Amino acid sequence: MTELLLNYVEQLGRNTGFWRNNGRRIGSSNIRNLAAMATNADCYKEFRLFIEYKKGKGNGWDERFEGNKLFGDVILGYMDEIYEKCKKDDKEALKHIGKFFGYLYWKLKALER
Repeated sequence: MTELLLNYVEQLGRNTGFWRNNGRRIGSSNIRNLAAMATNADCYKEFRLFIEYKKGKGNGWDERFEGNKLFGDVILGYMDEIYEKCKKDDKEALKHIGKFFGYLYWKLKALER
């Protein structure tokens, strides 16, 4: 699972244009907070709803990321894949989603330099 999560992060990190233009609106601190929130969520649907809320609120989550896909939708897609890979086990999925956001935080900090 770790390699899969790292591959997702690499794919996200390749879109340097997005991170240069919109990354400040989302920010690495925002991503770091999501890592902790995922591990503290009661269930997957709760955390997924929070990401949908962030997308609706804007602040970069509603920006185009690749093609016509919004950043929030891309993240939700990765989260759904993780959830499926964990056989819809909420606790397991949230643990890995927390790791995913932790790895993404590391990637964004590296891109900020």
